[in-house]
Amino acid sequence: MQDAQPYPDEQRRLQSLKATRLLDTPIDERFERITRMVCKLMGVPIAIFNLIDEHRQHYKSVQGLNVTDAALPGAFCPHAFHEKSQMLLVPDASKDNRFADNPFVTGKYLNIGFYAGCAVHTPDGMPVGTLCAIDMKPRDMTPDELANLRDLTAMVENELRLIALANENIDLAEELTRANMLAAVDPLTRLWNRRGIGTLLDKEWAEGIRQHKPVSLVLADIDYFKKINDTHGHDVGDGILRGAAKKLLEVLRAEDAVGRIGGEEFLIILNNCEPEKLLETVERIRRFIVENPIKVDGNEYDITMSFGAISFMPTPDKDHAVAIKRADEALYRAKHDGRNCVKIAESA
Repeated sequence: MQDAQPYPDEQRRLQSLKATRLLDTPIDERFERITRMVCKLMGVPIAIFNLIDEHRQHYKSVQGLNVTDAALPGAFCPHAFHEKSQMLLVPDASKDNRFADNPFVTGKYLNIGFYAGCAVHTPDGMPVGTLCAIDMKPRDMTPDELANLRDLTAMVENELRLIALANENIDLAEELTRANMLAAVDPLTRLWNRRGIGTLLDKEWAEGIRQHKPVSLVLADIDYFKKINDTHGHDVGDGILRGAAKKLLEVLRAEDAVGRIGGEEFLIILNNCEPEKLLETVERIRRFIVENPIKVDGNEYDITMSFGAISFMPTPDKDHAVAIKRADEALYRAKHDGRNCVKIAESA
């Protein structure tokens, strides 16, 4: 097994990586969309956008695997940094001297048969990670498929440029220390946890007071989740929680925010959602969950969710606990009335 050599200017590369402030942040639909496209356009079961620091590969977005990090020894991706084309192409890993005895190939970690990965650069030109396509069996790629991977890599790099303009989620990430960041992210779903989404809600509430605009909140709960755990086991239950988190991100807008606040319950902040559009918006989310099964270890699971929502005009004499309480009461009504439905709470 041949590990990749350190990048010639490794310290500067690591500085550029840390400047992105993307390590250990919640999953982001901008990158989820791109890794899904890798799977579809290249016909592979696994696609990863990772960030490579001193010790690990951190999977900022991953399709087809239920992991968030991987060991750096034996990693394919750093080899792409040294390729003149900035793409590492391995049609048959078992026949490549660099990887034939690699634990990612032999089955200790994975059974990689095919790998194609492009280096992802920050605006200053430093390679900080890769966008890669992986299959369990050897295969060849057409020129069009390889061109697609390069184009999608350019899209990732464009998103890194746009991060400088960032929304509230990234602003929050920039304000928090690494320790606080880890304390604000749910380790299972990699959404904001109760603390993280609460901090975003504090900001949204203050902004609503300042601009005299309503704040729209949604509480969402996976229906019959205990039965899922009892029937299929907690590993499947965890996979469904991760899948539900990704589905919520997929259907929400980039300016919205979502966090897991406990068990199978999620809190969604709908930014600039007019009160008269609240029911229509949440119904769209509910239908998306119904129409898109969640895949866990190759099996599909149909789930539904119940929703309680409110559009509340914040005032200095009330905090958002009042709005959350009323949304929770609406969620209880949705559960009581048969689940898989949306109930809207009155603001007053």
